[in-house]
Amino acid sequence: MEWIWIAIPIAVIIVIITITIASSINHDKGDYKDGGGTQIGGSERIPFFTPANDRAGMWGEKVVNYHLRPLLRKDEYLLANLLLPLKNGHKTEIDCVLITRKGIFCIETKNWVGHISGSDDDEYWLQEYDDPCMSDRRHKNPVKQNEGHCAVLERLLNNKFDVDGAVIFADLEDGWGIRSDYAYTVNEFKRWYRSLDDFYISDDELKQISQLLNKYVATPEQLRQHRDDVKRRFNN
Repeated sequence: MEWIWIAIPIAVIIVIITITIASSINHDKGDYKDGGGTQIGGSERIPFFTPANDRAGMWGEKVVNYHLRPLLRKDEYLLANLLLPLKNGHKTEIDCVLITRKGIFCIETKNWVGHISGSDDDEYWLQEYDDPCMSDRRHKNPVKQNEGHCAVLERLLNNKFDVDGAVIFADLEDGWGIRSDYAYTVNEFKRWYRSLDDFYISDDELKQISQLLNKYVATPEQLRQHRDDVKRRFNN
């Protein structure tokens, strides 16, 4: 009978571990059991011969969208790859917009490797590599870049709503040098988003905003044309 006294504690421990793992998995899938919100756009396939930097960026967008969608209720929206009109006649691309009861969120996705440093006020952020064969790179401040996107969104919404901006790193290797209130890893953004109150946006407003912005979701062909146009402008 001694084996019973050994088996009981082991069984209790197994049950506790199982419940903990199941709870963790369910929580990671999002706050809602219905499987997440509705995603529109973001279906672009990555061509085999896509340059490495472009491929990394496109893959990073897909990874971030995959993690964000389960945070939403099924009647909330994730719009991916929007092309919004600018006053100068050109267009600007937004990686992702969340339209939820917690608010409207304009997401800039980055998939940079190496050591990243920069602050909200810097003009450029620095990407440094451990590999001596690779040259360090400077990037325009993604937070300021996204502030411009937020302003365009607010203008399209007739300035009736505030748009929250967030830069999300798909897989941040080393972000100790980042000094920003608006840059997150995927898990950091999840925690921040879940801490926000619901009901900033009403049910009717959810539908109105999604219908208005839905027409700006780009097709894969429109995205390729836009990106080619941007490269031509900057290379001339």
